[in-house]
Amino acid sequence: MLMAADIARALDPALLARDADIELDDWQADFVRSDAPQTAMLIPRQHGKTEASVIKSLSVATTEPDSLILIASPAQRLSDEFVLRSRTTYNRIRDAAPLVGDAARRIEFANGSRLLALPGDNDGDTIRGLANVRLAIIDEAARCSDALIAAIRPMLATNRRAQLVYLSTPKGKRGAFYETWTSRDSEWHRIRVELGACPRITPEFLARERKNLGETKFREEYLCEFLDTEDAAFSTSIIDAMFTNEVRPLWA
Repeated sequence: MLMAADIARALDPALLARDADIELDDWQADFVRSDAPQTAMLIPRQHGKTEASVIKSLSVATTEPDSLILIASPAQRLSDEFVLRSRTTYNRIRDAAPLVGDAARRIEFANGSRLLALPGDNDGDTIRGLANVRLAIIDEAARCSDALIAAIRPMLATNRRAQLVYLSTPKGKRGAFYETWTSRDSEWHRIRVELGACPRITPEFLARERKNLGETKFREEYLCEFLDTEDAAFSTSIIDAMFTNEVRPLWA
């Protein structure tokens, strides 16, 4: 019976959510099932990006033996929270095998797979050495340093099924996440969820948030708009206007 369940989840990773009594939104199920090597997700606050990533991580860990899954974020406590949520969700699966290793920052599964929380508040030097990573998830990627992201990317080099996931709300017009999202690079699979797509958030709550956060913060956190940072001396539009290809050189 357990083998049949494992085969079913390998064929349809979204079944793991059902077995944990979690109902996925359509976009969450599509993400969990996706085999895209690079995914960037621009999702409003509290719309389910972490829950979808937990299900995807557990699906890989439970159906692909000896897989290494990494979670990184701008702060260690966020990465630790991801591990906690993963453990809680895993324990809700009725036929789940007992974990063989369970700590605040790592989970080890009976089939040899591991889920590790990485420290995000550094330049990436302390996490070098990990290799053959199957899935790397960078939570709140817009708030992670470019150095941290650059340190993680090579860890996926030798795994033929490797997947890298950036998930975030915006944080200014800068950094690897902003550049990735706004680029025309077709090798990235982009997932954009609009405000209101989550039926669990009421219009009344959003109205209170808009009033209390202010328009700028609300547009960033819930409308997912990339805005200039408040401490910028010049707006991005002014800086971009300084550069043009229309001016002909004097010697032409």
